Amino acid sequence: MNDLRTDIKAGLKDKPLVDILKAMGYQKPSEQTIERLETVLSSDTLGLAHGGFDLRYSTPEFLVALCKVAGIDEQEARQRVRHLHNGISEDWHAFKPYLWVNTHFKRSSQPIFALAAMEGRRYLSFPEGFWRLPIAEQLGEAQRKVHAHMADTEGTLPMWGDIHEYWFFYEPEKAYVLSTRGDVLGKREGAVPNRAESSIAQAVKASDVNNA
Repeated sequence: MNDLRTDIKAGLKDKPLVDILKAMGYQKPSEQTIERLETVLSSDTLGLAHGGFDLRYSTPEFLVALCKVAGIDEQEARQRVRHLHNGISEDWHAFKPYLWVNTHFKRSSQPIFALAAMEGRRYLSFPEGFWRLPIAEQLGEAQRKVHAHMADTEGTLPMWGDIHEYWFFYEPEKAYVLSTRGDVLGKREGAVPNRAESSIAQAVKASDVNNA
C-alpha cells in the first residue's frame, strides 16, 4: 500500500503544500484543504480508508490530481488508486483473525461494568493485512503471540484470573485451541463464552423485570 505514497512524496519533494494545491486546481487553498492534503500524505492508505470530499474532489479524484502534480501519468494514477481502493475495501470487509484468552472465568462478586471495561484484555489482535497470510503462517504467528503474551502477563490477567489456554479464531466461530506454550490442542467451533456485554444485557433485562 505504501508504494504509491512513496512515489507521490518523491514527486512532490520540496514543493510547498499551497503550491501543490494550486496545481491541483485550488485557486485559494483554505486551511481545511491544506489540512486534508497533510492528512492524505501522512496516511498509509492515502486517506482512502477514511473517505472525504469537497466541492472539487472526492478522495479518489483528489489522489489522481495529486498524482498528476507528482508527475505520475493520469491513466497509471487511476489504475493504482483503484487498485489501492479495492484492496482497502476488501480488507475492510474481511474477517480479522484474533486470539481469545481463556481463563475459565466464573463470575462471583465482580461488578459487571468493571468486567466490561476489562473485556478487551481477553482479545489479542494482529497487524493489518494479517488475514491475507496462509493459515499455516497465521497459526505460527498466533503461537508466537501466545509466547509473548504469557511472558508479558506472567500467565495472569487482572480480574479474569490465570490463563489456561488461547483460542485462535481464524474464521468466525472457528478456532484452534492453543496451550499456554503455544501447542495446538485441537479445534473448536462456536463463539467465546462469558462475554461481559452479554452479562450486562442480562443484568439490565433482569433489572427491568424487577422494576416493572
